[in-house]
Parts: sequence; C-alpha cells; structure tokens
Amino acid sequence: KKTKKDNSYKNRLSMLAEDFNLPKQTHTIFSIMARGHFISSNGTRDGMNRLYDIVNHPDYFDRLQAYFNIIHYQIERGNNYFYFSKIQEPPSELEKKLERFERYLDIIDLFASMDNKITVGSRFRPSEIAEECVANVRLKQKLQKIPLYRSETLHNKVREICDLLSRDSFLELEDEKTESYKVLDAYTYLLDIVNAIAIYEDSPTTEQPLTT
Repeated sequence: KKTKKDNSYKNRLSMLAEDFNLPKQTHTIFSIMARGHFISSNGTRDGMNRLYDIVNHPDYFDRLQAYFNIIHYQIERGNNYFYFSKIQEPPSELEKKLERFERYLDIIDLFASMDNKITVGSRFRPSEIAEECVANVRLKQKLQKIPLYRSETLHNKVREICDLLSRDSFLELEDEKTESYKVLDAYTYLLDIVNAIAIYEDSPTTEQPLTT
C-alpha cells in the first residue's frame, strides 16, 4: 500500500523528469534504490545489469544525481554497484541502519569460513553450505547461532539466509529448479563495512593506564 509520502515523491519526479532529459528507466531506478536496495553490474534478473550501465553512463549519472538531489537522495557509487543515501539523514536513521547491519555479521563470517569462501561472483546452492556445515562442527555452530527464524534443518536455515540476502539485493537466484545463487557486486558493501569496523576496533582511542 502506497503512502502519501510515496505518492508525493512520484508526483515530484514526474513533474521534474522532462526538465533533466532523463532515461526512460529513471522511475525503475528510483523504485529500486529508494527501497534501500542496490543496483549491481553483475545482476541479470529484471535487467539489473542494463540499469547499472544506464546509471554508470557519465551523462546520465550527472543528470540523475542532480534530479534525485532535489528530493534529498544522493547516488552513491561502490565497486560496480550503486545505492541511495539520504542528504541530511537524521542520526536516528543511521542508528537503524547499524542495527539492521548487525544481522549480516554472522552470515558474512559463515561465508568467509567455508572451504570455498563465498564472496562477490561466487555461485552456490544452499544444500552445499548445509552439507559442509554438517561435516564441520565449527561451521555448524556458526550457522546455528545466526539469529533468523528457527528451522528444523540446516538446509532450511541456509535457505532463510539466502532469502534474506536476495531480498536485500546481495544475492540473485539464478536457477529456481537447482536453487543456484550468485553473489552480487553489492555484497562488497557489506565486506567494506566489516573491514571498517575491524579497523576502527583495532585503532587505539585512549591511552591505556600504566600497570605495576
């Protein structure tokens, strides 16, 4: 159900579009990124790679940036992906984003601990992860502690993880029959935040007291 705020944005976009000579896919691009999702260059479903090329085009990028700035959105460029940030975002929104990010930490740790580490461009099936977790107690413990819905099997737990990452545009389901997933370029966004946290935690912020 659309809110008045959603309709207001849509109306403002429609009125201003013709002034910026924008591509016809502008509304689709807005609809994706305004939901907090990413546009990745290696995505193929629903023409994702084509949308990436449009935003990445030098002429279109500048026009789209100026256009979205009017409604207080900023296009952010990552390593082969794009997303929105909000101009003058209140601290409360940033706190919510950090809270949402916490659910990814254990998932990233699990993926990085696999024999064949799962990272950008990787292809896998949930059954493969579940089988490796069954054979490796350490991985099984990592999977079991991930705070998602309670599942009766490890396979279903991995399915839930894949559903979450797909909804948030970090994975793409390539083949429904075989349950084959691809890791999208936007996954780098999560890895970069983890690295930033690690660097922050490793940096001394206060002097340690002398001990005797």
